[in-house]
Amino acid sequence: MAIGDKYASLTSWLQRCGQESIHLSFRELNTIIEIPDCAYRNRPSWSNPQKPSSFNSAWLNAGYRVSAVDLNEQWVEFTQGQPKSRISNRPLSIKAIDPNIFAALLHCGYDCYDATTSDPNHRYLSWEHCHEAFRQHRQSHDENSIDYLCLHLAWYLASWGMLRNSFLMQKDYKIHTKAVKLICAPEWNDLWDISADKMADVGYARRIIALSEKIRISYIEASAGVATGTLLTKILLGTVGCAPAYDRFFRHALSLTGIAAQSFTEKSIIALGKFYMSHEAEWKALRQHCSERVEYPPAKIIDMCFFEYGYQNSAGIVDE
Repeated sequence: MAIGDKYASLTSWLQRCGQESIHLSFRELNTIIEIPDCAYRNRPSWSNPQKPSSFNSAWLNAGYRVSAVDLNEQWVEFTQGQPKSRISNRPLSIKAIDPNIFAALLHCGYDCYDATTSDPNHRYLSWEHCHEAFRQHRQSHDENSIDYLCLHLAWYLASWGMLRNSFLMQKDYKIHTKAVKLICAPEWNDLWDISADKMADVGYARRIIALSEKIRISYIEASAGVATGTLLTKILLGTVGCAPAYDRFFRHALSLTGIAAQSFTEKSIIALGKFYMSHEAEWKALRQHCSERVEYPPAKIIDMCFFEYGYQNSAGIVDE
């Protein structure tokens, strides 16, 4: 048997998947291949060695690497790209950026927010309505409050195009019930509207990823479907406000600027937090500009600037 043949179905699955980054619970992965017993106990089983075993070859042959794994929570993240030699324990340095590009990013943030001032029913306002509803009612766990929050989440996602090519198109708003109850659990209180310095902290970044994985599992348990990284980060942004939404235009902006990895990972969150901190005065001015109706957390400020920058570059509105 050639190396990797035993787990060739995972290689084929990842190649067909085509996503830059994909989270899978061990239970989901076991529907594709049978995970070896040692992988449940030994973290090195999920490494990306230069001389891979049959198991490692399954993702490496598909052009993916394991970017994160949690043996306690039993999930793994595969990300496209070659494995790096070793992740340093040293703090991440802050990515330098051309002043003109930063000015363009900042201008895009103002453009994005100002679009809401000309239309009192602009779709961008759905984030404000949803986030404020969760902020005000997240500690009320009665049935009516959960139902109310499910409606807000459903409309926010719909107005941001998240029903397209999604299992949500086939469900009513109550499909969010498990996810909403999870999001409102006291366990995650420390993640609500977190500051940039907390985004830059590996402990908080790790908890953000952990919450996203639990949300993913909640939809699977509700017999809904497997949420994509884009959907998960849209939910995190619209509810907890702890991470930007890694959608197409946001990732395009990350690609153009090189500020952070395009995949939703701990390292990418940390890099964005550090980038925010390195230009804190400018971001503070933008937050004050956006404070007319509700408070915009750092994750939303980052999201606006990069989303609009990616959109405008894709549309040819600004020079790349």
